[in-house]
Amino acid sequence: MKKLTDKIKKLPLVVDAHIDVHYHIGMRVVKTAVAVMVCLLIALLAGRRAAIPITAVSAIVTIRSTHGETLSGGFFRILGTVIGGLLGLLAYIIRLYLPYYDEGLFVLIIPLLLMLNLYLCNVLKMQDSCSVSCVVTVLVATPITLDATVNDAFIYTLLRLWDTFVGVIVGTIMNIVPYHIAGFFKKDKDPTD
Repeated sequence: MKKLTDKIKKLPLVVDAHIDVHYHIGMRVVKTAVAVMVCLLIALLAGRRAAIPITAVSAIVTIRSTHGETLSGGFFRILGTVIGGLLGLLAYIIRLYLPYYDEGLFVLIIPLLLMLNLYLCNVLKMQDSCSVSCVVTVLVATPITLDATVNDAFIYTLLRLWDTFVGVIVGTIMNIVPYHIAGFFKKDKDPTD
C-alpha cells in the first residue's frame, strides 16, 4: 500500500513533466488555422468540396518555422506531388495491360509503385516530401483502380496536383505575410527600409 501511495504522490510531477500548462497559442498555430480556413473557403467558392482535404492538408504541411523552410518545403511538396501523381497515373496504365490487376493484383502493384516513389524521393534528396508523394500516389491510384477511363484518370491526377498546389501556395502566403505586416507596423522601423 505504501508503494501505491508514493506513486500517487509523484503523479503530479510526472504529469507536469509531460504537460505544458503555460503554453499559449502562438503565431504558427494561428497561421495554420487561417491557412486551412482560406483553403476551405477557396474549395467552397470553387464548388469543389472534394478538394477540401487535399488543399487543407497541403497548407498544414507547408507551414514551417522560417520563410526559407516554407518556400523550399512548398517547392519540394509540389515536386513530390507531381512524382506521386505520375506514379498513380502509371497504376492506371499498368491496369490497362496487366491481366488480373482489378481482381487483386493491384494489392502488389501499388506498394511496388510506392517503393519506386520512395526511391525517387530519396535519390532526389526530397525526404521531407516522401510521405506527401506516397499519399498522392495512393489517392490517385486507388480511385483509378476502382473504375475509371483514361480521361478520368488524367483529369483526376491534374485535380490532385492542382489541389496540392493551391494548399501549398496558401500555406506559403500565410506563413510569410504576417511577418511583413508586423514589420510594417513596427514602431522602431528602420528608415532605410
